[in-house]
Amino acid sequence: MKCSQFMRACSGAAMILWLLPAVIPSAHGAPLRVGAPPPEISLPLLAGGTLRIPSSLLGKVAIIHFWSSGCSSSCRDEMSALNTLQAAYRSRGLAVVAVNVGQKVGEVREFMKGVNPSYPLLLDTNRNGALTYDAVDLPRTIILDRKGLIRYKIIGGAGEGTLKKMVLSLL
Repeated sequence: MKCSQFMRACSGAAMILWLLPAVIPSAHGAPLRVGAPPPEISLPLLAGGTLRIPSSLLGKVAIIHFWSSGCSSSCRDEMSALNTLQAAYRSRGLAVVAVNVGQKVGEVREFMKGVNPSYPLLLDTNRNGALTYDAVDLPRTIILDRKGLIRYKIIGGAGEGTLKKMVLSLL
């Protein structure tokens, strides 16, 4: 069916509904762009207190990893890789934070057994931080340079080798 035939076949209301997604921005705003600063968010830490991202990470190369226990083995493997990177490159200015999306504290603690991360775990129980950071599919990893600009966006899991190359390119 040609476009003109489609428009004649649709009622005015149906055509408006068909066009709405093209003219109304998403609820969480524009997607994050490489080279731009991410928005500021403040999230509670699993250990207590809060952390502001990205302002608390300025001056460091930062990995922000969004995850949930639903991504199971890929998230667990990636979190172990982040542990290794944090230990190896902390002294050179690497900071890692992991943001759990949508789960209760008990679920997060249960999933973390055996992982023992050396980096802060943040809780995004209402998913607002994930939406702000365009992390609708998990896992999602954002890597910032020392100025707080987005340099890499990873959709899905990433291996230690890939993460290491990205981090070393910024240190």
